[in-house]
Formats: sequence, structure tokens, C-alpha cells
Amino acid sequence: MPRTSERERTLRTTRTALLRAFLLGRSLAWDGLNSDVLPLDSAQSNSSSQSSSLTSSDGWDTDSTSSSMDMSSSGAASSMIVSSDSAMDDFEFVIRILQQLESRRVLNERRTPRGMERLVDRLHRLQTSTAVGDAVFYRHLVRMKPDAFVTIVKLLEPHEMFAVKDPRRAGASVAEQAAVAFYWMGRYGNGGGVVDVAFVCGCAEGSVVKYVGSVCKVLYDMRDQTLCWASNEEKEIAKAWVAAQLECVDFSGGYSMVDGSLVPLAFKPGKKAYHREYFDRKSQYSLNIQLVVLPTTYRVIDYVVGYKGATQDSRAFAASDIMKRPGIYLEAGEFVWADGGYGLSEHTCGPYDHVVAAKSRDFRRFNYTVSKVRVRSEHAFGYLKGRFQCLRGLRQLVRDEVDHDRITTTIVGALVAHNLALRWDRVEERRTFIDLSMLSEEAAKAWEDLDQGNTDQTALEREAWTRRVNAYEARASATRDRLQSQSQTQRDQDRRLGAKAVREKLHKALFTAKDWEFEDTTEQSRLHDRTEAEYQRWLAKKAEAAANRRALRQQQARGRGRGRGQVRGRGRGRGGTGAAGAS
Repeated sequence: MPRTSERERTLRTTRTALLRAFLLGRSLAWDGLNSDVLPLDSAQSNSSSQSSSLTSSDGWDTDSTSSSMDMSSSGAASSMIVSSDSAMDDFEFVIRILQQLESRRVLNERRTPRGMERLVDRLHRLQTSTAVGDAVFYRHLVRMKPDAFVTIVKLLEPHEMFAVKDPRRAGASVAEQAAVAFYWMGRYGNGGGVVDVAFVCGCAEGSVVKYVGSVCKVLYDMRDQTLCWASNEEKEIAKAWVAAQLECVDFSGGYSMVDGSLVPLAFKPGKKAYHREYFDRKSQYSLNIQLVVLPTTYRVIDYVVGYKGATQDSRAFAASDIMKRPGIYLEAGEFVWADGGYGLSEHTCGPYDHVVAAKSRDFRRFNYTVSKVRVRSEHAFGYLKGRFQCLRGLRQLVRDEVDHDRITTTIVGALVAHNLALRWDRVEERRTFIDLSMLSEEAAKAWEDLDQGNTDQTALEREAWTRRVNAYEARASATRDRLQSQSQTQRDQDRRLGAKAVREKLHKALFTAKDWEFEDTTEQSRLHDRTEAEYQRWLAKKAEAAANRRALRQQQARGRGRGRGQVRGRGRGRGGTGAAGAS
């Protein structure tokens, strides 16, 4: 069914109201006449008037003026005995009102003009102002510093999304659209509603939706250049920071950490979107996102966005490229810090379980040391959601897969903008490696004007990336046949053993660097998540169970042997007796 506009609905309501008023007036005029004037008695006239009124009201077509004229004419003809002239005058008056309403383009008075300054004009005024607090207010509006906003606008301008197709209708500038989009991203709750954002930004409600969608789509297209893996320079700085923070060189292999978070949805998803899959462990509807960040700059170097709130973190992270092709990103001795919810893997390392840590001080010391580095992933999520607070409660409705993809684009766009704005947040922010060959000339010039890149360093980065890809493909082809011959159980067992071996190596290196002594654990007991006393009891219990199984098998074997011997003896006796008797 086609949607009706507000104007059509208003006209329909007005027609119905005028018709009812006209029929009610005729009915009252009929009832007020004396019985001497009427040719019929009062009872018959009332029933006739009411029946004609109901018949006319039920058969009225509110969408057609011509049908209203016919119906009203028939109603006037039925009351011609009372006063035909007054009825026709009233009817013509109603028709004139309807014709005047239909001839008007606007039925209701327009809303009072906002009288608000456009956000982009306000930003320009704040940028050129020298008053105390204006710079802070600038960042409060668009959630980033002026230099970051201007550079991001330069990166957005060359995209075809903002190309002007008709010079006579150029539309809003890229700066205005980016300002509205970043203002919307920086709010949640009632302050993040479309009406409130439109009022503050000085634009229409529909423009807010359009600007946010366009800016997020362009930022989404920049994800490969911005949300890229760490460069060699970033790796070395992060490794040095981890080694200095923990006072252990062996821990420097974990220069990145992964963690997951939920992006709550402000509205319940529709039935076609399978809303039950969005319901998470916190009894809310949300999306699951996974981020791999650097501990020194909080820059996002890998991500997984799109899984629904009911998805477990380990399952979502398993879909990342770093877990599918770890050899391309991680070299020998490198791994990613993770928490206990991600399971065991030779490419990740996490703390001992809380139940295991409660058994011995040796486990708790290791967990405390790991938490000093891994907490940076929690800080990264707080930094991201503190900048773009729409991720604390996304006010976008999910009705189907199209809306789900739109929300995914919005989240990735926020990640890209966050990574770009990080460069100006602190003085010690380092240059982010970005492949400028994938960008347009204007975008590449914006980066070069900001920070002159080193061509030799860029060539080394590309060479290192190519070398890692070739080495990974060679190892993958060499181990493919071996993995195909193994069962899934064997693969899982090898994966767990490899992960525990990595953690045990780090555990011993930590205690050696700190000059600590293991109190009640050994290498074998730690590999089994037990203390030495508990491990010995477990071995004794295991040996006892094996001895019982062995004794049971021997007993069953002797029983089967006696049974077979008795059967053969009886057979030979009967056969021998029979043969002797026959002879």
C-alpha cells in the first residue's frame, strides 16, 4: 500500500469533519421543525433523518470531492421539504472550503525558524578565536582538534560521494557534512537524537541522516589504509615499551593486545533481523566488536565488526585475518595478548584462569604482570567510546540485513576517524604508516603536508610485508599435507600444548628477570594448571586408575580363556567317546 503524505491525511480528516458537521446541522434543523409543517409525523421524520444521515456518512468517499457532492446532493434532496435553499447554501459553503484547502500547497503553518548558527560556521569562528576555552569547546563539538578535523575533511573531499553533479544545486559542503556527522557520533542517549542534532547543527532532520551516512561510507572505504597492521617502527617502539614496563625482554613479543566489547543498540531489532541473535549476556541488544590495538598509541591495527551480541569473543576473533593467516602478521616469538575468554592458541597468550590462580602465588604473580600490559586494551575501548559516544548506545534501527550492514559501516567509520584523530591528540604520537598509493592525489598531498614521509622507510615496510607473505605461503604449503592427515582432536591438542608452552616460557623468563623463586609449582604442574602437590596426587590417581583398568582387562582375558578351554574339552570328550564306541 502506498504511503499517504501528511497533506493528504489532513485533507481526508478535514473532509470527514465537514461532512459530519453538515449532516449534523441538517439533522438538528429537521428535528426543530414543528409537526404542522412536516408532512410526516415526528417519529418518522427522525428515523428518516437519522437513516439518511447514517447512510450518507457510511457511503462517503473521503478521497473524492465529486462523490461528496453526489452524496450531499442526495442528502439535500431528501431534506428539500424542510428548506432546500439553506441546505444548498450550506453544501456549497462546504465545497468552497474543500476547494480552497486543496488549492493550497501548505496546509499548516511552518515551524518557527531555528535561528541557530550552522555548526560549520561556529567551528570556523572557534578555530580563529584566541579566547580561552574556545579550543576545548571546538573539540567538544566534533570530538577532535581543529587540525585533525581540517585534515580529515581534505581526505574526504576527493571521494566521488561528495562530487557535485549539478552546479546549480551544490548542496552542503564536505566540512558541514563532516561536522554534523562527528557531532552525531559524539553523542548518545536523548542528546544523540536526530531532532536534537539537527537543532544544534542548524540543519534539517533528514540532512543529519544523509550526512552521517555519506561520511561513514567514505570513511569505511578508507579502512584498508587506516586500520592497517603495525609498521616495523611501531613494533620496535611497542616492544621496547612492553620490555621496560614489565622489566622482562621476553615479554616484548607481545606488542599488541586484543579485546572485545559490545556496542548497545538503543532500539530493539525487528523480527526480520532475528532480534534474538542480538541479545547479549548483559540482557541488552548489541553488536560484538573485536579490536587489536597497540599499547603505546592505542591505535587500532586489526578489527572484527559485524557479529551480533550473542556471539562469543573467541568465535568473533577467530574470523580475523590475523588468526586465519598469523604468519603474515606475526614473526617468530611474537604473539597477541588476550584474556581467558579467547581460549588457548600458539599465537595468543593470556593469564591463568581465576580458579587456577587461586591455587598458588606463582600463578597470581604471572597474572598480575600480564594485566599491567593487557589493561591497555581496556583503555583503548574507553578512549574510543569516550571520543565517539554513539558507540555507547547506537541510535539506529535494525530492521533487516540492509540496516545491519549500515550499522556495521557506521562503526567501522568511527574506528577510521578515531585512528586518524589519534595523530593530533598528543605530542608524542608517532607517524602512522599508511600506503599512500591507494589514495587519491589530493588525499596523498594532505598526508604529505602534515608529515613528510620517508621513502626509504616505506620501501622497507613493503619489502618486509612481501617477505612475510612469501614465508607464510611457503610454510602453509609445507604443513598443509600434515594437517590434512591429522584429526580435529589432534589439531586441538597440538594447539593447546603450543599455547601452554609459550606461556610457560614467559613464566620462567619473568621469574628469572625478577629473581623470584617458584614456591609450590614446577614446569610440569604449571603445564597442567596445578600445584606440585596437586599434580602428584593427580598422577597417583591416574596411575591407580590405569592399574585398575589393566587388572580388569587381565581378569576378563582369563575368564574368556577358561571359557574357551572348557568348551573345547567338552567337545573333545564327547567326540572321543563317540569315536571309541563307534570303533
